[in-house]
Amino acid sequence: MHEHDVYRLYAENDVMQVLTLPYKDPTYALSILLPKKRFALDAIRNKTSGAELRRLLNQAKIKLMKISLPKMKIETKFELKKALISMGVTEMFTDNADLSGITKVPLKVSDVAHKALIEVGEDGTTAAAATVSNMFRISGMIFSEDPISFIANHPFMFVLTKN
Repeated sequence: MHEHDVYRLYAENDVMQVLTLPYKDPTYALSILLPKKRFALDAIRNKTSGAELRRLLNQAKIKLMKISLPKMKIETKFELKKALISMGVTEMFTDNADLSGITKVPLKVSDVAHKALIEVGEDGTTAAAATVSNMFRISGMIFSEDPISFIANHPFMFVLTKN
């Protein structure tokens, strides 16, 4: 994904840049944490607390950006049946399952899985069924700021957030 002269939410501290890409559903966003030093991802991952990440995301401001992100597609699938059984959720997997609240047909659950997808392409980012919305320069407004470069040409991490 390559974007030039676009406005995006951006924050930084002394060790990383944080770019936030909005989805069509504004309650979701993809935030990319890019170390300022090429091989510093492990150090940042080990030292960045949830509170520090939240602070950075909260201080993000809309900035003029030049963005370059690699194409990527990450799909994961988690089998949940064993986890649910270990937490004591067992009846729904037996012949005695009472699912009458969702169907009148007698059913039981045979398996449970969760599948997630994050994809970044030339048109933006997709998470499950949500698509990124684009922000654009408002005509008639003149900004003299230089664009901030966010060039993800080395390892980074990301978080998918919901307001």
